[in-house]
Amino acid sequence: MKKLFTLFSIVLSSVIYSQNIQTEFFVNENQIEESFKSDSRIEKLFTQNSKDSILVVTEIKNDSLFSIYVKNNGQKDIQLIPQDNKLTLIQEARTPDKKWKPIEFWVNSDCGMSYLKEINVKSGEIISLNSKKYKGNFKTKIRFKLLINGKVYYSNSINASINKSKFEKSI
Repeated sequence: MKKLFTLFSIVLSSVIYSQNIQTEFFVNENQIEESFKSDSRIEKLFTQNSKDSILVVTEIKNDSLFSIYVKNNGQKDIQLIPQDNKLTLIQEARTPDKKWKPIEFWVNSDCGMSYLKEINVKSGEIISLNSKKYKGNFKTKIRFKLLINGKVYYSNSINASINKSKFEKSI
């Protein structure tokens, strides 16, 4: 019985370990820019006339990063509770048959220490995040999917390149 328990523990540990390795590569590692100050150039990115309470716009920051701007378009302040200074955000890409498919996925921490800091976003205020820009030989469009208080918001789409293998490994 002890050998069976030991074997079960080893198999279970290896399954958990292999899942953790997989998620490390496909979890969005966005970072909130705490020192960010909006300017007129960024304000002009929000030209859409939308009644959504949250607006999301992305642009290429450099060869390895996207900038994502999140605007509180509502009349009231909103409280964001980031996980380890990250919002619940993933990248989606258009497949060869023009359907949106995630190339990253959400992971929630079970550690209470990950949620200690709240961010108050005033009405009309914009915050900024950075997110990894993948590279590859498949030209497509990328957009960001943001989850706040149970509601999903999408960014504009932007031209980018990824490896098609990102589709095969996405959930």
